[in-house]
This record gives sequence, C-alpha cells and structure tokens, in this order.
Amino acid sequence: MLMAMWRGLAFAALLGATGVMASSGPPPCPGVPFTTDQPLFDGSAPPDTITVDAAGMTSIAGRCDPILARWHRRADGSETLRARWLACGAFANVRLRLRYDSACAGASGRFVARRHPRVLFTAAPSGSTTTTTTLAGGSTTTTLGGLFETPNPWNEDVSGLPVSSESASIIGALATAGGWGGGNLQIDFSMHVLHTVPTTPFVTFEKSAGYYTPDCDEPFPFPKPVGGAIEGHSGYTCPVGSEDCHLLVVDGAAKRLYEMYNATASGSTLVARCGLFWDLTRSYPPGLRGDQCTSTDAGGFPVAAMLFTADEVFAGDIPHAIRFILPNARMRAGVYVHPASHAGAPSGGTNLPPYGVRFRLRADYPLATLPSDGARVIARAMQRYGMLLADGGNIALTAASDVYTTHTWAEVGVDSHSMFGIAVSDMEVVDLGPTIPLTYDCVRNP
Repeated sequence: MLMAMWRGLAFAALLGATGVMASSGPPPCPGVPFTTDQPLFDGSAPPDTITVDAAGMTSIAGRCDPILARWHRRADGSETLRARWLACGAFANVRLRLRYDSACAGASGRFVARRHPRVLFTAAPSGSTTTTTTLAGGSTTTTLGGLFETPNPWNEDVSGLPVSSESASIIGALATAGGWGGGNLQIDFSMHVLHTVPTTPFVTFEKSAGYYTPDCDEPFPFPKPVGGAIEGHSGYTCPVGSEDCHLLVVDGAAKRLYEMYNATASGSTLVARCGLFWDLTRSYPPGLRGDQCTSTDAGGFPVAAMLFTADEVFAGDIPHAIRFILPNARMRAGVYVHPASHAGAPSGGTNLPPYGVRFRLRADYPLATLPSDGARVIARAMQRYGMLLADGGNIALTAASDVYTTHTWAEVGVDSHSMFGIAVSDMEVVDLGPTIPLTYDCVRNP
C-alpha cells in the first residue's frame, strides 16, 4: 500500500513538474535547436543547446535527457516553455524557463539548479545565429547564418512581411497552369557544394562557345578541389549533351563563392559557359551583380547560397531562402522582379509568377502532416525565409547532394518526395516589387 501511494505521489509530482495537463496546442518551435549565448551549467564550457520536439519533449544536449515540458502562448504571439528535471548528471532539481518570440527567431530564458547560481540567457536557432563582434576602434561586424556573412535577400527573415496584393491572383494562376513542375513539390539532389582546403589548386579556365559576356567574369584562377565533381556527376567531366553541369566551390578562407555553369575539365584547364565569384562579405544592391545580368543561375542569383543541405537539416535550421524553379510556360513572360536581376526564357501569362518572386509557406500550414522531422525543418525555412524563383525546369526544389556533407539525406529522413504534401495553394507571395522589362542588356554593378 505504501509503495502504491509513493508511486501515485511521484506520478502526480511528475505531472506537476512537466505540466502535461497545462499545455494546449503545439509546442513552441518544435525541432529547432536553440543555442544559448553562454553556458548554463559550467562557466568554462561551450554554450548549451536546447531542443523541444513536436510532442513537447525538451532536452539540453549532452546534459538533460528529454522530458515533457509545459508551455503556453502569450497574447503577443510569443510562447513560454517550462521544464524541470530531477537530475541532469551531477545537477539536481534543474529548472528551465524559456520564452520564444513568435517567429522562432530568438528566445530568452532563466536556468536554475540546486546549489547553482541562476543564469539569465538569450538563445538563437543553431546555424542561423546573428553575432556582433566589437572591433578595434569601436566598430562592429555582424555575421549571419548561411554562406553570406552580411544581409542579402536570401538570408532575410520574411516571416513578418505582409502578403502581396497580387498573391491570390499569382497563386491561382499557377495552380490553374498545373502548379509545380510534374505536379508535386519534388526535390533534386544533383548539385554538389565543394569546399577548398589550404592545398586546393587554382587552375585556369577558358570560355566555351556562347560565353555570357559581360554577365560573367573574364577568366581568372578557379579553385578545383581534389576529388570534387560537377553537378550530376562523380568527376569534373561534363558529357556531351549535358546542359547545366554547375561547379560550386566555397573558399572559406578568402570568403568567396566560386561558381561555373556548363563546366567541364579539359586536361588541367576548366572550360565553362559562365564563371564568376561572389563576395561572401558583401551586401549586394537590388540588382545584384547588375540588372539584366545572368549568373550561373538564370535569375542572376548565387546558386549555392540557396541550396539546403543535409547538415543544415540535421542541425534543425536552414538559415536562408530556398531556390525553386518552374517550367518556362508557368512563369510570367518578358519581366522579372528584384531580387532577381535576369530571367531565362519565361513564356507564361501576365498573372503567373515572375522570375525573382518570393513564395512563403503559410504560417498555419500543418507541419505535423509532413513525413519526417527533416521535412519539417525544410518547411519552417519556407515559412521564415521563403523560396525565391531562380530558374526554369520541372523539379521545383534544389538541395545540395550529400556526397560532400557530414550527414546524409537518409539520416535526416528526407527524399525527393518528402515535400509532396505542400501544394501551390499552401503558398503566399511576399516581398513583390515592381516588374522590370526583360531586355538582356546587362549593365554590371561596380
């Protein structure tokens, strides 16, 4: 009898500690790891990472195992979560209170444990943390998540922007025209993103027939990582008849993104129809590298900056907009909008989406209907950063291959069909500027 009473009291205490019966609705920011600005347990340790899953199970990585928390939504749209552990390793009576903002862009909280000083902290989604560093003389530098270290359209949080007045007509016209290429929001994994190391050779490249001038750069030394590959292949040879054959290389030391279109190796030389680089420390103007100028992407964008990776999904956060494409007949002919600087060969009607349009997944989309936590990470990026229309084709979404990443797509539960549940009608148009007539007369920005 005493044992039964003790079990009942313990169960009641657990309910009180976790607040199972006090919570309603989905937990805040499910699946998004939040990294604190300071260590919670040990002042000499790295910052800690807090994650709550779709069921409300909350953990502190490497410290506290998952336990059911309680949470509630405030009038301003923010959400407060509370969790309590009897023990986390050597620490007893551990209590966490965390308040998330409505866009899951940041959080602030309080951490206490027995015989441990209270810690007040802030936290940001892992992989998309904005940090400010004070430099000599008092100036500051800001680092954003993703490849680029400065604000640009592809790392802009658009979750709070109003819906465009043209949204309903654009979404309706695209749905009537057939929606996504092939009818579903499919993912292509054929593009590789390579990274240099100190010993990476830089080789010469030559222009191929039809080189885009002045849109692309005059030939310069181009990095060619050992063991790398072009899009869709296992080496640097682009077979005759292949079209895109993108070569994408990130030089972290020089803070440059090098890209080639229709690239192939010819002995020790690279040959391409377009070669250029992007400065990862620059905020580009509205026309990017120049209005009416293409890049290795028809819309004039940096391709690699909008490819989501298995490593990002594994970390629980894609800190940038996602590249998407549509068939030419389903894009508005003769125009584009910023942040695009160019269009390929769009041939559709006047109500269809123009190159450069930003789609955003609606905030109330039922994420729980998607097949995996990995798919939900992708969907949350669509809600926060949106998708930018960058090229023409039939497979709507472009992810980086997992050949050169730490984690694999199978590991995070994502395949080419994972986003099939999202229809065109689940999207809304935001950040839509005036249309720019397409002339193809490229004028490069300084």
